[in-house]
Amino acid sequence: MLIKKGTPLEPIVVDDLWKSYSGRGKEILALREINFNVSEGEILGILGPNGAGKTTLSLIISGLLKPSRGTVFIMGEDIRRLKRRVCEKYITLYLTGYMNLEQGFIRLPAIKYLEMLAAINCIRGNIREKATEVLRAVGLLAWKDEWPARFSSGMQRKLMLAEILMNDKPCIVLDEPTIHLDPLSCMEIWAVLKKLKDDGKTILLTTQNMEEAEYLCDRIIFLKREMITSGSPKDLKGLVQKYDRIMIKVRGRYSEFRSEIEKIEGVTEVDEIKDDSTIVVKAIKGSLKPKRLVELSSSSGTEILSLTYEEPTLSDVFRMLVGSEASEHKSGA
Repeated sequence: MLIKKGTPLEPIVVDDLWKSYSGRGKEILALREINFNVSEGEILGILGPNGAGKTTLSLIISGLLKPSRGTVFIMGEDIRRLKRRVCEKYITLYLTGYMNLEQGFIRLPAIKYLEMLAAINCIRGNIREKATEVLRAVGLLAWKDEWPARFSSGMQRKLMLAEILMNDKPCIVLDEPTIHLDPLSCMEIWAVLKKLKDDGKTILLTTQNMEEAEYLCDRIIFLKREMITSGSPKDLKGLVQKYDRIMIKVRGRYSEFRSEIEKIEGVTEVDEIKDDSTIVVKAIKGSLKPKRLVELSSSSGTEILSLTYEEPTLSDVFRMLVGSEASEHKSGA
């Protein structure tokens, strides 16, 4: 359980949150019994498959969607009373797929675009200086005098993130902020988020990018309508430490070698990367030693070019947890 009872002044406290939708004569459960908190200067990641409830959770926390049961406290205040004023007072929200640039300003220079939004939102201080800083932070300073209307979709996404940085609210909710961005752009955004964390901002990040989650998040919740598990990236990867993931690059009688591996007790999964002549084996830890693989390769007429025992990744945890959940739901249907 992540929630710390008796600490309502944690920036974000989610307390027994449920959300369901009614339609066509049936009720659809979107979120069930969600409890967690996010501390000042912390990045909490929410990971889950499509339809897991990540965006629904973001909308409820931001006061834009009413929970069916339970509540959320933002800086000690109940969202049921604050409603949409949550975003006015405490939260800056970035919602991929729902947010667009302000069309009335997209034929102004990018720096003027940010200045206009700052004026509308009553942001104080040296607005020109702040706009310059955030454009630099998201990698758009070289295009400060260009129209956002002419930006690529990735550049427009960065400009929307720059809008977030113009605000000085204590909490930030980001729903898949780097989806469809190229790797370099992702790294630029990650650096910005790390800086915001260091400055004491409280950040809730939903993502399906495992590399992003591992790099940024202090803690992670795996969500599939309910909380499957939670912990630090290191702790979560420990859940799959009972398995070895073995990468075997081979040359020769590929299929026969794979068939022999599949017969070994303790081997749970065998896949191929055909373009790379690589076999990927998942086996109970210690059940498949390098010596055994060398013996099998020799007897099957296969040459092992490289053999690597890999450390588990968050993707491995995701597949294990979400896959097992899916199987349970299917068997119980």
